[in-house]
Amino acid sequence: MEKLPLSVNKSNLLRLKDELYFAREGLELLDEKKEALMAHINTLAGKAERLRAVMNAALEEAYAHLREAVMVHGRMGCRRASLAPRMGETVRVREKSFMGVALPVVRIDIPAFKPAYGFQGTGAAMDAVAKTIHGSMEAIAELAEIEVGLFRLTAEIKKTIKRINALENIHIPLYESTIKHMEESMEEKEREFLFQMKRQKGRKREAENGSV
Repeated sequence: MEKLPLSVNKSNLLRLKDELYFAREGLELLDEKKEALMAHINTLAGKAERLRAVMNAALEEAYAHLREAVMVHGRMGCRRASLAPRMGETVRVREKSFMGVALPVVRIDIPAFKPAYGFQGTGAAMDAVAKTIHGSMEAIAELAEIEVGLFRLTAEIKKTIKRINALENIHIPLYESTIKHMEESMEEKEREFLFQMKRQKGRKREAENGSV
């Protein structure tokens, strides 16, 4: 087993034991962080799935109205209407921290629905397209918030798992093997020292007996 290139002495042994303790503490904290991240990812993934279903239904409805509008007003008429100014919505984005990960918080202020285009060359089908999209804007903003959050959380959990693997498979075993080597070496030196002490006492006793 690989060991750290350190001199065998009590000072290094105590320092390594302290570092091993902190490494194990760090591993425990990282495991807790991983579990918290996974739980939050699962929660957001469930919300994202529901919002995607809402968005898909809204898109299907909007496309149905758009097909009708194209049939009535033509592609050019629909294109001109799509170039109308925005309806006055405003988007505000801030960030909140979760386990050290900056997650976006998106807020959108949407005024009451009022078509931004004029009456000429437009009609009910075109209004239905705009109204469906207008009604979906809050869901779009929430889904964007969740999707970005999921991307950042996934990146963070990958880094966390990488650190856990490094501690479990490299650093902690390296500390443990080095500590074991040091303890065995120091025990061997202590046994050798005691053996030498006993030999010296035995020789001294023999010398004293011989002199008598």
